[in-house]
Amino acid sequence: MTSATLPEAGAHSRPDDGGSESLDSRFPRSVRLLTGRDYQAVMRGGMRVHTANLMLVVSASPAGHARLGLAVSRRRVRLAHERNRIKRVAREEFRLSRAELAPMDVVVLAKPGADELPMEDLHRQMRHALKKASRKCAQS
Repeated sequence: MTSATLPEAGAHSRPDDGGSESLDSRFPRSVRLLTGRDYQAVMRGGMRVHTANLMLVVSASPAGHARLGLAVSRRRVRLAHERNRIKRVAREEFRLSRAELAPMDVVVLAKPGADELPMEDLHRQMRHALKKASRKCAQS
């Protein structure tokens, strides 16, 4: 191989943050619940929003913007790939609707049977739950 065919140094590095993605299409640390204390505050003092297969626990956010936490347990969803699918859908729906959400902290929990839902139903339930949670949080 000649030096002309070798990849440039840093060719495989991550793109810088000034890329073509808009800020709304990301899921940065600032919009996630990160500590056990954050989760406890929401779980202890939050309102509950139910759908057939999901439960969201919601409380006003001290950060001043919406933040998401995920607690999909193995007890409710046995297979790891199904837990990951549920969390991926929750993150995606939160990310897409983040601009319209009230400043609230949300913890998503799966109910039994959530792992058997088709993708479109899971997306629909998550969207509905987020809208309902945002209305509830804005009223209180």
